[in-house]
Amino acid sequence: MSLTVEPGPPTPSTPVVAHRDRLAGIVQSVGRRPVDVPRRPWESLLVFAFFSLAYAWFGYWLVVQQHVVGFESLDRLNRALMIWHNDPAKLSALGFDYPPLATLLVSPLTLVPALARSLVIVPLTSAFFAAFTMVVLNTMLRRATVAAPLRVAVLLALGANPLLALYAAGGARHIIWMCFVVAALGALFAWYVTADIRFVMIAGLAYSVAALAGYSSLLWFLVSAVLIGAVLARMGADGTEVEGTTIGFAAPTVYVIALWTVFNLLLLGNPIAWITSASDASTALTESFTFVELARHTGELVLFGAPIAIVVLPALVFAGLARANTFALWLGVLLAVAVLSPGFAVVLGLSDSPMAMRNALPILLLATVGAIWLARSAGDGATLVGALLVVGLLLSVPWTLQAMKSYQHQNLEAVFAAAVSTGQSQEGARTLDGQVVGVVDEQAMAAFIRDNVKRTGSILTDNAQTYAVMLFTGRPDLFFDRVDASDGPWQEAAADPVAHVDYLLLSTSDADLLTKRYPEAARGDDPALTSVYRTERYTLVAVPPGFDPDPAPPVLPEDEEAP
Repeated sequence: MSLTVEPGPPTPSTPVVAHRDRLAGIVQSVGRRPVDVPRRPWESLLVFAFFSLAYAWFGYWLVVQQHVVGFESLDRLNRALMIWHNDPAKLSALGFDYPPLATLLVSPLTLVPALARSLVIVPLTSAFFAAFTMVVLNTMLRRATVAAPLRVAVLLALGANPLLALYAAGGARHIIWMCFVVAALGALFAWYVTADIRFVMIAGLAYSVAALAGYSSLLWFLVSAVLIGAVLARMGADGTEVEGTTIGFAAPTVYVIALWTVFNLLLLGNPIAWITSASDASTALTESFTFVELARHTGELVLFGAPIAIVVLPALVFAGLARANTFALWLGVLLAVAVLSPGFAVVLGLSDSPMAMRNALPILLLATVGAIWLARSAGDGATLVGALLVVGLLLSVPWTLQAMKSYQHQNLEAVFAAAVSTGQSQEGARTLDGQVVGVVDEQAMAAFIRDNVKRTGSILTDNAQTYAVMLFTGRPDLFFDRVDASDGPWQEAAADPVAHVDYLLLSTSDADLLTKRYPEAARGDDPALTSVYRTERYTLVAVPPGFDPDPAPPVLPEDEEAP
């Protein structure tokens, strides 16, 4: 049996199915499926342009004026800058700390160094992906026959959610992989409605990109693969069709993960380093949880980050079981995976911040997708369901904003809430875990280097700790960093800097390898390494001619004993 046969004209033996019944039911049998919604490229373009501009404008206010910016975003941007402008420029600047596409997809924005060193670029790295997410959701709303005014209201209410606004306008990489996960679910949504097999292939391609932009997306990929097989089996497809369709869906993602595993084996000697050594992974959690605490924190994550899921999840399960609505049931499974996955990350030790508030973002977006499907399944009640979704999303805006001020596990949420509530710059403010917010030190040091250092490769630095300064100079070629010629030559230069560089750039971070070697210079107390310029976080020191990092002990006269 093929699920891609176009509807034919009705015959006496082929009963006509009303459009209302099609919308209220599950996927229809061959020859009686509703046609897809007409394409409206102008509408999609309008949605994309509006949310791109809205998040870029809000991000400019948030990042450039309020200085609410995550250092992880600056790290990825510096790596992207080094791809084009380091000395030598090389793709290996991507590194293995982050999923590769989380950096590579934003690298075109760093082609122009003057733009790359400006904070203006930060919100652009997430705004475009958030806008594309809204385009996909708008198309799903059209397939759910939700009226245009309600569609606009849903998108605006969701877009105003403070958690989504923070990550969509703040340059976070999480919005990148979630964008492609939503695109994949939108394609499966279209396949279930139209039975057009090309949507399965589109979903597979979207998941392959999502997998290398955020490894967490593999959870939803696996559930989606089971979904496709289960839907086809329930429709009576034979084993060959189920197997072929599922393999066609899974092949792109399996291929890219296999290729990335091989790269990790060849370059790092560990095929699963992309799992164990990624920035999101940790075998030593910063906090231990009992089962009761884990359940409580999971409930708080949903309650404060995505409260609409409390209603949508049971509604999907009920519609799936009581009304034999297969897609509703599987969307419920996907939403349940999003809810439970932070807890499983604790159990398996796969993240050092598993209960962070940002983990509510997938729950929020999947709950919205589930609500859209419930609207489609409601037939004539689509307007009512859409209106309830708008109300729920609007009510969650002040609720989530208030929760961000005091939620225990978070990143920049409290600082974001303070910026929105007070309208004041957060430079120098502290997050709930005590980290200082702002980039004034980085910008000041970068400006000094830009004005006073001209020779390529003349500043030795540990780029893993001083990436923000490098980014704001727009000149990564000025630095002798660990990407230039790998760690081996860099360690040699650190042991004998006078033979290689004119300056050392040290940070106050305990993880800075150069600071560990020259702690007194980092504090500005080394008489041999003169401090040229200092900020609270960084010290630039000059390496004098003849500098010896390990001077020999003085030779004492024969008649004098050492103390």
